[in-house]
Amino acid sequence: MLRKPILALRRDPSRRARENDICGDPAKWFDFPTFQEHKLYAASFDFFVDWQRERVCDEVWIKRISDSDDILHLEEEALIDLIADCDGRETCRRLYLFLARQKFAEKYMLFRDVPQERWESGEEKVVELDLSRYRRGSVSYYTAREIEDKIKALRKTPVPIGRAGLIYATSVLEGYLSERSYFWPGDVDTLLYDNYGGVKAVLEFKKHTASSRIAFQDQKITNYLERDIMKYKSLALLRDRFSTSLYVVYYPIPRDIRYIIVEKLEGAPDALYASERWEMALPVQRNFRSMQAFAERFLADVLHLPA
Repeated sequence: MLRKPILALRRDPSRRARENDICGDPAKWFDFPTFQEHKLYAASFDFFVDWQRERVCDEVWIKRISDSDDILHLEEEALIDLIADCDGRETCRRLYLFLARQKFAEKYMLFRDVPQERWESGEEKVVELDLSRYRRGSVSYYTAREIEDKIKALRKTPVPIGRAGLIYATSVLEGYLSERSYFWPGDVDTLLYDNYGGVKAVLEFKKHTASSRIAFQDQKITNYLERDIMKYKSLALLRDRFSTSLYVVYYPIPRDIRYIIVEKLEGAPDALYASERWEMALPVQRNFRSMQAFAERFLADVLHLPA
């Protein structure tokens, strides 16, 4: 069985990243029937930037965690079935067609979440299922060191996080590689795409916690551009690859804050600025009407689509 990765404290994976139990995971706000009624679908994947050429590479990775080593012994069709069981067959089909139209190689990276020592020793392997090579030798196996070499070949230039690596990670492997020069690629939190291969929005979610030194009403991109310039530059390059718009969604963890902030970022990838800003009621994840109202307002006010 496969599952989607879960963000947790790297040194203690039992401590998951905090969520607001009123609004839940922001990614789910956009994977809601109202968006789908408008033929808009949400996706998330890891992507690369070739920093020598400053362009988005032509492949994306989708990581899934396995609860057994069966993945090391399964053939292509069985792996595809496992992925469909995890993500939904129609969702997989739709994303495959979208990425093919956009000329991206879609690669599922399947692995167990084992102790770091197994990655360091080379005992454990990642199973790569390259759907752009369907029925043509699509399954490959890589150690952590070989994964790092693959990342190096794509990224070209090291952009290290720092000697301590990530504080939170979605897997031991990602945490292990974060201490090295060529770490696991970053993701797009949510991409909204349509049936015709077009992209309506690139969305980055920015969490506001009780320990934040910035008041929620003062959340804005200028607070983060300097410290996270490579992340936002990467997202802007992805925006430009898709000829779409980039938005940052600021959302609270404290229960007493009942709204979110959305900013539209414009400008060159290394000179971004917020051109528009909206405040919206915090969606309530267990309230259909609240989720619907959020979707309708986002479609109308942000994407300028009839709700």
